[in-house]
Amino acid sequence: MRPKSVVQSERIYLVATILLLASSLMVWPELIAVYGIGLAAGVTAFTVGAFLLLILLSTRRGSNVSRWLLTILTVIGTASLLYQVATAQLAFGMLGVVNTVQVVLTIVGAVLLFRPNAGIWFAREHDDWEEDQ
Repeated sequence: MRPKSVVQSERIYLVATILLLASSLMVWPELIAVYGIGLAAGVTAFTVGAFLLLILLSTRRGSNVSRWLLTILTVIGTASLLYQVATAQLAFGMLGVVNTVQVVLTIVGAVLLFRPNAGIWFAREHDDWEEDQ
C-alpha cells in the first residue's frame, strides 16, 4: 500500500498540473501569436504530459528516477518563479496568482515525496500498480 504522503503528493501534483494547464490557457492567444498554434499546442501537450507521466510513475509505480526528475522540474519551476519575482516580471492579476499557487503546490508535493515513510516505500521494488490505502 502507498503511504499517505505519496497519495497526498499525487493529488497535490495533479492539482498543480491542472493549474499549469490553466495558466497556459490564460496566455493562449499570446502563445499562438508568438509561436504559432502547432508549437504552442505541442509544447503545452508535452509539458502537461511529461508532468502527468512523472507523477504517475512516481506515485503509482514507485519509480525513484521519476521522483527525482519530478523534483528537478519542481526546482526549475521554483527558480523560474523566483527569477520572475526578483526581476519584477511576475505576471499581475489572476495569472500571477495561478503561477504562484502552482509552484507552491509542486514544492509541497515534492516535500511529501521525501518524507520518511515515502522514502521507505520508494526503496521497495514495485512490480504492479499500487492500491490506495
